[in-house]
Amino acid sequence: MKKILTPNQLHLVDQQTINKEGINSLDLTKRASSAALIAMLEDYSELLKDPLVFVCGKGNNGADGLQIAKLLQQLGAKPLVYLLQSAEYSPDNLASQKELAHILPFSLNDEIILPEHGFVIDCLFGFGLRKELDSSWKSLIDRINSFQGTVLSIDMPSGLASDSSLPMDSPCVQADKVYTFELPKWSLLMPENAKYVPAFRIVSIGLDLEAIQSMETQNYYLEKEGAQERIIPRSKFSHKGTYGHALIVGGSLGKIGAPLLCSKAAMRSGCGLLDVMVPQCGQLIIQTAHPEAMIIPDSGEEVLRDFNLPKTYQAVAVGVGMGQDEETIRGFGLFLQSLEQEQALVLDADALNILAKNPSWLSNLPKGTILSPHPKELSRLIGEWHNDEEKLAKVKEFAQEHQLIVLIKGAHTAIVCPDGSVYFNSTGNAGMATAGSGDTLTGILVGLLAQGMSSTDAAILGVYIHGHAADLAAYELSEIALVASDITRYLPKAWLDLTH
Repeated sequence: MKKILTPNQLHLVDQQTINKEGINSLDLTKRASSAALIAMLEDYSELLKDPLVFVCGKGNNGADGLQIAKLLQQLGAKPLVYLLQSAEYSPDNLASQKELAHILPFSLNDEIILPEHGFVIDCLFGFGLRKELDSSWKSLIDRINSFQGTVLSIDMPSGLASDSSLPMDSPCVQADKVYTFELPKWSLLMPENAKYVPAFRIVSIGLDLEAIQSMETQNYYLEKEGAQERIIPRSKFSHKGTYGHALIVGGSLGKIGAPLLCSKAAMRSGCGLLDVMVPQCGQLIIQTAHPEAMIIPDSGEEVLRDFNLPKTYQAVAVGVGMGQDEETIRGFGLFLQSLEQEQALVLDADALNILAKNPSWLSNLPKGTILSPHPKELSRLIGEWHNDEEKLAKVKEFAQEHQLIVLIKGAHTAIVCPDGSVYFNSTGNAGMATAGSGDTLTGILVGLLAQGMSSTDAAILGVYIHGHAADLAAYELSEIALVASDITRYLPKAWLDLTH
């Protein structure tokens, strides 16, 4: 689990590392540049032979670029290095200039010459940029963005502040890949920045771990170790009752596939027993397609109406494929009123749409209930937003007010907890943008909750393993061909990877 820090905190970590190790800032710059180049060459070995242009700024990000260019020269490459003219170069930048021959100075009024192919390395601004670039940068940034080869940004795409949203039409480099130092930056994880950051790689530069640990934050980047530490070990003498009894409530005429996908994912996530409540039109489908599940019959033929459930389930998931029939809404409302505060609960799909129309019912939800909305369902719950920064702030306020866990699903799904902490996921791919992926996630979540896991741990582990299974599936099947049932099919491989 990596912390996501502010620019001020990152500067402090840099300084504490320098002080503790007895080095100077230039030594750390050289270390970072060497680590970045190793990562870049692992991804793009053709850097050593293709046309290569560096565009460097006046600060330490420019110094990183100058140092990387020097190392590439030593390896036999012939980079063309542009350096922005300034009367205010940072000390590291000035020192790096002396170590590199053939630097081409330029101003924002100049038009830099780029090759027809190869690489442009963007080193104008790093994590220290505090506000958007003004229009004077537009010509240069547009020139970089029109380059037909590969654009690599060091630490940040220039123009993108590390911890705030970018105003519309502000100049910003559209990188093909970003090599960011030591820790992920908040804005690299935001959906609105997808065109600037289609991919990034975290490059470790050996910053002091104690310094990082001393920094307070509510934002974290979820990686493999953070998921692994939440897995509950299995006992040799356990039985099916040990791992909990889960219930899935959902489905309507034409939408029985949703609870079916959900139920299969729940069982593949380790719960011991599973009941599924669907209308009568879906009971034979579930019983035939998923023999491990048991059926709780509802009296409704095409829609759910009863919600007359025993209170013996360790975890309940409601909403997938459920629809919003009047009888369903009435039954769901009565169900919420009957809940005990200890009940572990996941709400998805139409359960969320019904809640959005009946916001007073939110008070009936047990603390720690997990809500798993897609973007439109989320906007119905919290209202519209102008950018990702505002969206996250509104979700945090909503989660804290109602003491819920809210998932902001998408690339780097954000798990927003009632204490204000946010966990951004590292797994998953664009192949998950397909019908039923959310139903599968809901199944995983209820399956984990049934085993006695806390809501926070279930959300963190569930989101990670959901994306990891999808990554394994996409690797073998492609993102284009991926369907939701493939995610469940690859869950066993994902669990093996986490537990061995």
